Amino acid sequence: MALSLRSLFRAVTALAAALLLMVGMAPQALAHDSVVGGSVKEGEVLDSFPREITLEFSGIPKEGFITFALTNTDTGEVIFTEEPAADGRELKIETPEGVDPGPGNYQVGFQITSSDGHATRGSITFEVAGASAANDAASASAQPADSGSATADPELSGALKFIIAVGGVLALLAVVAMLFMKFRKNEEEG
Repeated sequence: MALSLRSLFRAVTALAAALLLMVGMAPQALAHDSVVGGSVKEGEVLDSFPREITLEFSGIPKEGFITFALTNTDTGEVIFTEEPAADGRELKIETPEGVDPGPGNYQVGFQITSSDGHATRGSITFEVAGASAANDAASASAQPADSGSATADPELSGALKFIIAVGGVLALLAVVAMLFMKFRKNEEEG
C-alpha cells in the first residue's frame, strides 16, 4: 500500500505543480495589451473637447498597424482617424485644427499590435458636456461625497482571481498532505 500511496502523492503533487505553473503563466499568455490610463478615462465627462488624447497601455505596443479613430457615438460619424505618436506605453493623437465637435458622446477606437505581437482592438468612451458640466460639477461639489462607494479596478479582479487560484492549489496540496500523513500513520499502527 505504501508504494501506491507514494505514487498517488507524487501524481497529485505533479498535478498541483502543473496547475500552479498554468495559473502563473495564464495572465501573460492570455493578456493582450489593454488601456490602463491616459488623458481620457472610460466614462469620463469633460468640460470641453480635448485638444490631445493620450492612451496608456499595459505593455509597449509594437510599431505598425497602429490607428486611432474618434467617433461621435450619438451620430455614428467618424470625426477623424490618425496614427498616434508613440512614447513607450503611451500613444498620443492631437485633434486636428478646426475640429471642435462640441458637447456629445465620443469614442476613441484603437487598433494596435500588442507587445505580444497580436492585433488588438478596443475603445474608450467619454462625454463632453460643455457649459453644463461646470454647473454640474459645482452642484456636485456642494453635496457631501459618498465615501461608501468604490469603483472596481479591472487589474484587481485579475490579481484577485490569480490569488484565489493559487490559494485553491495550496489548499489542495494541504489536503493531500494531511491524507498522506493519516494513511502513513494508519500504516505504521496497523
